[in-house]
Amino acid sequence: MNEEDLNEAFHDVMVRSSPPPSMDPARALDQAHRARKRRRVAWAAIAVVPLVVGVGAGPALVANYTGHRSAGPMVASGTGMTQPVSTPTPVSTMTPTKTPSNVPSTRKTGDPWPEGQVDRTATAGPRAARAVTLMHDLGSSVPPGFSEPDLKYPDGHPMRWPQSQYASNDGERDYWEYKASIPVETAGRVGRLLVQSTTPDGKPAMDPCKLARKFWSGTGSCAIVDVGGKKVGVVTTNGRGSYDQWAAYRYGDGTVVYFAQSKKFDRSGRSPLTQPVFTARQLAELVTSAKFKIST
Repeated sequence: MNEEDLNEAFHDVMVRSSPPPSMDPARALDQAHRARKRRRVAWAAIAVVPLVVGVGAGPALVANYTGHRSAGPMVASGTGMTQPVSTPTPVSTMTPTKTPSNVPSTRKTGDPWPEGQVDRTATAGPRAARAVTLMHDLGSSVPPGFSEPDLKYPDGHPMRWPQSQYASNDGERDYWEYKASIPVETAGRVGRLLVQSTTPDGKPAMDPCKLARKFWSGTGSCAIVDVGGKKVGVVTTNGRGSYDQWAAYRYGDGTVVYFAQSKKFDRSGRSPLTQPVFTARQLAELVTSAKFKIST
């Protein structure tokens, strides 16, 4: 309540002791309205004192009364009672955050494939794009004297391909495998290179040669090659498998990379290379190259 309201309340007391108004009906009705308004103000003035005393507890009392809701402005009704006007609750314009329907952190039978996939392979999106980049990086590693032609199998399918695959099995932590394979050619002869990068799978580290032998179920002799302090397992087979030689390296965060080579390209119908593309030392250096590490 302000000073003007108080003055009007005091004036109302004086009006009560004034001579009676004239009997003009319109004037009498107008003055009756004014008198009723002043009486309301006077009663409000009387209520000021206890309100001032309780001002410290006021906010808490209002909160309890309104149930922590915003109260609307007060207006006079036709009954003479003051009624609150309902204030609409503001509607948030923010879009609610949608919880992504990702595959659980541990794979279980019946779980959906991640990110809307229909099977293990990601054919679109950022994961598929990572595999394409991996294929380009593999091609950029081909040494002088060799080319990476865009060849096809006899049935017309391309011999170079990228692949992104959700690799987790039941009971395993989520992880992904990114692969890329390309043909390499020299003097009309064709061999094959492949690189595979696997995201951390939560499994413990192991001996470099044991890690290397996990690739492609390969068998053969294994040697550990030191590349700037990094221990790399390099397996050389007897030539009976799909690959003649490969290197394996596990990073500290659990990312595992394999780099493999073969003098022949199976089912290509083309003559094989007469010598490997890389030496064992070069394979070990390539497998530790940062461009082949994909950890997500």
